[in-house]
Amino acid sequence: MLDKLLKGVTLADLEAALERLGLPATQDLTPAGAPVLRSAIGGLTFNIRPGAQVDPEAARYGDYNFNLMFQVQDHFDPAILNQWNRHKRFARFSLRDDFLVLEMDNLAVGISGDQILASLELWGRLVVEALNFLRTAHGAEAGHS
Repeated sequence: MLDKLLKGVTLADLEAALERLGLPATQDLTPAGAPVLRSAIGGLTFNIRPGAQVDPEAARYGDYNFNLMFQVQDHFDPAILNQWNRHKRFARFSLRDDFLVLEMDNLAVGISGDQILASLELWGRLVVEALNFLRTAHGAEAGHS
């Protein structure tokens, strides 16, 4: 899997990449019945959701998305999220109901397996950066209210 250009990925490919980096991997289904791969970085659970199928018979997908959700207890100023989104190219924040969501989209066609590993490593760094950003930005906002 990891030495040739890919024509999409399967959940098994993504699971193997997670395991290669020493991360847990569990295949599951969302409540709507869509496939999802669950993992964790630094004790934070995140999902990998496959996108558009390029080969339905092989359950091969042309893209996938990393998704990490935090429940928000109080009002969260969207300007803080916009600040992150303006400065970070690969991962974005959004608010959905009572959740703050960090997402990163990934292309899975015409790339190598090493690029999948690199996207997972980048995701891990961005999760840490995002947590530090939220602590700093939200803490500063709370101090000014």
